[in-house]
Amino acid sequence: MVDFVRLSWRDKAIFENFVCQEENFEELHTLFNLHTSEIKYPYVTGFSGMDVRITEKRAYVYNSIHKAYNQLGSGVGHNHNDFAYSGICFVIDHINKKLIDVDNSNLTQLEFGFNIKVPIPAEEIINNNLLMHKTNGPNHVRLFNGRGKLKQFDHYNYVLKIYDKGRQYNLTENILRFEVRFMKAKEFQKFGIFKLEDLKDKHMLRKLFKNLIQRFDELVIIDQFDESSIEPLDLSKLNKYNNPYYWETTIKKYSATTKMRHFNDYSELLNKYNLLTTKIYIRELLLEKYLELINF
Repeated sequence: MVDFVRLSWRDKAIFENFVCQEENFEELHTLFNLHTSEIKYPYVTGFSGMDVRITEKRAYVYNSIHKAYNQLGSGVGHNHNDFAYSGICFVIDHINKKLIDVDNSNLTQLEFGFNIKVPIPAEEIINNNLLMHKTNGPNHVRLFNGRGKLKQFDHYNYVLKIYDKGRQYNLTENILRFEVRFMKAKEFQKFGIFKLEDLKDKHMLRKLFKNLIQRFDELVIIDQFDESSIEPLDLSKLNKYNNPYYWETTIKKYSATTKMRHFNDYSELLNKYNLLTTKIYIRELLLEKYLELINF
């Protein structure tokens, strides 16, 4: 569920003093001016896969708490397995014990998503079925960390990423990753989430899941189809509507009412020819995975 987090301290004096004590962090890297012997920011260290960075104005702790959980358990930081509610609470408690003045920090970035096992390679779903978010094509189509196909949709306050987690880690299982990364704190603060500790509240996690499902529902994920089984006029419309270029350029000049009428026509065609089975199936897997992890 919860993956990347970033904590920020504006009033960093207590935290910085704690980090600079050798008994708390044996290694602390800084910039050093050889000629003047001046030690400069940033101060950089870490623990359990979490990064610590202190600048002149702020202090930060950030990284994947999912990877941190595996780092603490097995010594290998990865995030291709399940990360349940109990694991989230364990890592948050670990961070609270390892650091000081955490109550004075604010959560400024957050990532929420799920790994789901699918019957076919996730890359095939990404290539052949995932077309758009709302009516926008992906901003990025690439390999994630050099392996595993990714499609990413960028928005001002958040980013959607759908990628092949199995290929990313060279696994034999087909694992599809779907996640929402909040780039601006106000996107999750509206759910009442301000502190790291808030992520131990199941009601808050439920709100994050409802938001994730809303974003998923906005995706255009359609089944592949045999063109010979579609009426010629409908096929012409489908080929037009399936192309993000049509929505981003051709129809952009029209009114919102006209755009909505075309999109409703698109939705009717997808239902008429039963082209949403893949999307419905993945949605059910997301719900099942959430219920499994929130109760463990």
